[in-house]
Order: sequence, then C-alpha cells, then structure tokens
Amino acid sequence: MKKMIVLAVLVLGCYLLYKNFGSSPSNKGAFDAQGNATVILFTMENCGSACSDVIGALKERNIVFEEIDIMSEEGRRRFEAFGERGVPLTVIGRRKILGSNLDEITTVLAETYGGKTLNGAEQSVMGNHFDETGNPRVVMYGASWCPYCRQAKEYFARNNIPYVEIDVEKSSLARRDYDILKGRGYPLIYVGYRRISGYSEEAISQAVRELLKRS
Repeated sequence: MKKMIVLAVLVLGCYLLYKNFGSSPSNKGAFDAQGNATVILFTMENCGSACSDVIGALKERNIVFEEIDIMSEEGRRRFEAFGERGVPLTVIGRRKILGSNLDEITTVLAETYGGKTLNGAEQSVMGNHFDETGNPRVVMYGASWCPYCRQAKEYFARNNIPYVEIDVEKSSLARRDYDILKGRGYPLIYVGYRRISGYSEEAISQAVRELLKRS
C-alpha cells in the first residue's frame, strides 16, 4: 500500500511537470496481434480534467482505445514498461504523448491512421499540407513581423527545403484555417500532419527526415 501511495505522489508531481509534453518514440508500443497500431491511455482515479480531456478527445474522434488504471497491479506493471512516471500517458503505436497535449494527440492519430481521424474542417485545411500525389508538404503559418518565422525561412533556404508560407494576418481565409488548427502563436509549421508549434530546428529536421525523404 505504501508503495502505491508513493507512486501516486510521483505520478501527480510528474504530471504537473510534464503537462505540455509532445510525443516521443518508444521501444515499447501498442499493437494488436496483426501488428496494427492501437491506442492505450494510462490514467488514474485522481487525474482529474487532464485525463478526462484526453478521454473526451479520443471519444469525439471515435477512436477505439484501451484505458488502463495505473493503480492496479497489472496496470502499474504495463505502465512502468514504458519508462514514464506521469499521467495521462497516451500510447499510439510506438509514439507516446505525455500529458493532455490534445494537439499532439491529433497529429499522431492522423499520422498513424490517416485523415479519417480528423473532423471535416480539419480535413479540409490539412489536405493542403499534401501535394497532388499525396506527399507531405512543409507549410508555415506565420506573419511578416514574426522573427522566428524569418529564422524558419532562413533554415529552409539553407537546407533547400521547399515550403509554403501562409501569412495569417493578410487573409481572412488564412486566419480561418489557422483558427481551425487551433494555432497559438507563430510560426505554426506542418509537415503533412506533423505539427510543430514554434521554431525548432531539431523538430523540423526530424519531421523532414522522417516524412519528406521517404516520400
């Protein structure tokens, strides 16, 4: 019992610390007997709105998922195998999303299962993140005054990465699309379904390496 209480304290503390984590690859994973990616959500009784928000988002998108209470013996064993200490933890195939990062969950679901996991408005906007043959494009939503947007453009130029720039503040349609994507700040960069909020050379490089080079 003492061990479970200590674990609960650690979990709650780590959740507060890592609430806005993105996704990361995992050597473990969530797969069915045929090797298809599945969804596992690790929660606990006192997780509150953080867990309920993720549950609601998955249900809204009609995602079949397995919810596991980490305070049960079997649940704790399976949870610890993923090497994390916070909840909610969403596992989609080999991708892990720690915390209630609904934007990242949306991205990983779409990358894993395709556009069918998106609502109609999202499908319409994200369809522009692919070319006519279905290969992902780099699309940057930004503004002319944004310094990090300029840095991103310089990075694209240095690395010969073609991209589409959308100035959110010069078009009502661009603003509408940005709002549909729940943009919060500039730049907002997409590589296909992969979302990168803000300017991160590491995240851009990884997305381009994983998604563009294999197209």
